[in-house]
Amino acid sequence: MSAVTNIFLVRHGQTEWNKEHRLQGHKNSPLTKEGQEQAIKARQALKDYEIHKAYVSPLQRAQDTLALIIDQQDIDVVISNNLKEINLGPWEGKTKTETLLSDPQQYHYFWQEQDKFNLAGAETYQQLQERVVSELQAIFSKEKGKNILIVSHWIAIKAAVAYYKSTPLNDLSSLPDPKNGEYIILSDPNNSEQI
Repeated sequence: MSAVTNIFLVRHGQTEWNKEHRLQGHKNSPLTKEGQEQAIKARQALKDYEIHKAYVSPLQRAQDTLALIIDQQDIDVVISNNLKEINLGPWEGKTKTETLLSDPQQYHYFWQEQDKFNLAGAETYQQLQERVVSELQAIFSKEKGKNILIVSHWIAIKAAVAYYKSTPLNDLSSLPDPKNGEYIILSDPNNSEQI
């Protein structure tokens, strides 16, 4: 086993709501055919790594992606609520246009000044980042020297990467968005590498 701990952070495959530009948050939408293919491509991309354990969000799109990635492999899986997507409360299931019309100020904050986003009934970016990073830190501590697969979500992953890159939340837009079915490696945990 390597002395380095690697976390492979995978964003779930494309969903129906991704295609419709609907915000998902904690609500579920099934993987599209393309989303299933993205998960299979992730499996192929990761095949040269020995994965020792997997952690996954309880949301169905993440669970379905993980099942396609690990296929028939005998890998222990831990379901973690801390790996869920940001809770968007009243915006969940709504299109970008609908959220813009419902609250233009919060819409602007959500996409451009994330440190100021504070929609009633939703989670802030700070709250999201704290719970995801606390989970990742616990995994780094518990799973020393292992390769760990994590299937999570767009904003959850981006907020975590911002923490490890020391990028403030008000500059989150400067980081690339994780694509469906693609992964980012976090190692040890102070450097991250986009694949």
